[in-house]
Amino acid sequence: MKSVFQSSLLPLVSLCLTPLSACIAEAANAPEPRELDQINIVSNPLEETHKTRNTEITGPQMLRQLQPNSVAAAVKHHPNVTTSGGSRANNQTVNIRGLEANRILQTVDGVRQTFESGHRPSFLLDPSLLREVEVVKGPSSSIWGSGALGGVVAQRTLNAWDLLESQETVGGFIKTGFNTNNDESNTVLTLAGQTSQFDWLFGSYYRDSNDLEMGNGMELDHSGSQDIGVLAKGHWYIDTDQTLRFSYRAANDDGAVPSNGAANPGRSNPLIDRKQKTHNVLIGYNIDSESPWVNADVSTYWNRINMNEARISDGRLDRTELDVFGFNINNLSQLDTLQLRYGIDGYQEQFSATRSGGNRPNPPDGDTTVWGSFVQGTLALTPQWKLELGGRYDHFKTQADTIGSRSDSAFSPSAALIWQASDELAFTLRHDRAFRSPSSEELYTTGTHYCIPPAGCETFKPNPDLASEKSANTELNIALNLDNMSHGGQLGIRASLFENRVDNFIEQVSTSRFSYFPSFAFIPGNATYINVDEAKLSGFEIAADYRYQQFLATASYGMTRGKDQKTGDDLTNIPADTLKADLSYAFNNGWRAGVRLTHALANKRTWDGSDGQGRVYDGYTLTDLYASWNSPSIDGLSLDITLNNISNRYYRVAWSELYEPGREVIASLRYDF
Repeated sequence: MKSVFQSSLLPLVSLCLTPLSACIAEAANAPEPRELDQINIVSNPLEETHKTRNTEITGPQMLRQLQPNSVAAAVKHHPNVTTSGGSRANNQTVNIRGLEANRILQTVDGVRQTFESGHRPSFLLDPSLLREVEVVKGPSSSIWGSGALGGVVAQRTLNAWDLLESQETVGGFIKTGFNTNNDESNTVLTLAGQTSQFDWLFGSYYRDSNDLEMGNGMELDHSGSQDIGVLAKGHWYIDTDQTLRFSYRAANDDGAVPSNGAANPGRSNPLIDRKQKTHNVLIGYNIDSESPWVNADVSTYWNRINMNEARISDGRLDRTELDVFGFNINNLSQLDTLQLRYGIDGYQEQFSATRSGGNRPNPPDGDTTVWGSFVQGTLALTPQWKLELGGRYDHFKTQADTIGSRSDSAFSPSAALIWQASDELAFTLRHDRAFRSPSSEELYTTGTHYCIPPAGCETFKPNPDLASEKSANTELNIALNLDNMSHGGQLGIRASLFENRVDNFIEQVSTSRFSYFPSFAFIPGNATYINVDEAKLSGFEIAADYRYQQFLATASYGMTRGKDQKTGDDLTNIPADTLKADLSYAFNNGWRAGVRLTHALANKRTWDGSDGQGRVYDGYTLTDLYASWNSPSIDGLSLDITLNNISNRYYRVAWSELYEPGREVIASLRYDF
């Protein structure tokens, strides 16, 4: 049976695609398509709005050097960006300036990804088929809506034009790799083709790993997994103005992990056998007309996530399913000195969970429906000054079966003043507001959280009165680019100063109590989600890159502070101050070699009021080496070697219970054809 959202979505998308039918009918008489090397297509034109924000990109060369096993590992080398969720790759998420999990919005090929359920993983894309990852720092709800309190992680998969030159019709690559730390093997195969009107790509990967070894020589139990996935994409260039695109992704991830993958297994964190399946479909239409009024993009998508978890001790089975149906319509109008991007979008999350046996939490079956409209304008005041203003209105409704419903709305404005002081120097002062609506799980979860026999169990208490989290960020960005230095070198320096005030933080609190003297005792209570008082996150980051001929050097430093404005307590999950550097040199024989340094200071700002003393997370220094080789004699053959944590340091990231991998050597052999 179709939902109300699906019933209203399909006619709307059909209406928006009506002009396409006439174009298809006239395809035989259409003008000669443009050459493929002249086409510049992004996953979603909305991502072009990131250009005036503070962004970091991990591109193809950096992905090759890092050889990451998670999206979080692909971006953790940027200032004020780190991993969260522990060292199990499939459980890792991204922390941006102290905000993480569902306070960071993630997209894949321009489509928002929404999955939050208990301690289950939320970043579900394997990096094997990525071409780049962009991190947008700071609130971004004026474009993307709910969830972008701390920023956006935009993941973009490979396209045919990433693998083929303009004159090539068929090609691809095969890649195989091995990690000595956890005996991980990774194989990737892609095929791509193109004609004057079509291109297509098919990719697949297989990853199999055992438990990783930490710097103390011990293994992190149940950190291995087996992952397999496919990607299929295609574009039909109807004529010089119009493009139809399609993509399909599917992945299966299997492994035995603790119920909370960010912690060690124990009585309250049982071991489970998790089987995770994802399916993602995207259909889009883009028209880039000669008219300055019409440069539109229409897309519709479906995301499905299915997790089956069997507790190993007794076989008790939990099933969690999420279907998301959505659409996005946006248009760009260029009017002399004014550029306007505007649009509407919407999505519906259909969540269901079945749980066998007793003593388990019961997230309700329910739907969340969101509709939004936005506009962003950039006005050139003078050749040196630009003003950017934007805003987005969202209406959202959450309904839980047999429990109740809740609806609300939010408006998220943004403003930026850009001063291009010279060809080399630019300043941007911006203010952005964002929100995150509470999920059905946060509003309505009931049942048991955990049990400690024979004392009893802590149970969940619903809170349907939760307010949306809100953030207001003010930021100054400075960019200096010296591309033509007297000696031939190039220097770039970027600095940011920010203050992000977040109100109505949603946190899980517990009334259960523990006593350890004179003997251990557990007094069970309730767990519930509440709004806490206003918090302030502030800090800065500075990054520099220098290139001279075949030498490249980058360095960055990031610092974030977080305080509860009412109590003065330190906020949790604030990353340690970290200095990062990367030096590399490209030799004339096909080799490029480099060294990466990471120095994290001790994090002592951990007084969160939860106990009588703050915790201290020790500082650490890591050294990584890497080398890449392109064969001068066999066209298309390349080798990548990465040696991480060469000193075998036993360390953990601040706020993490689990320790990170020790020394690891990753080697990959790739052949492009």
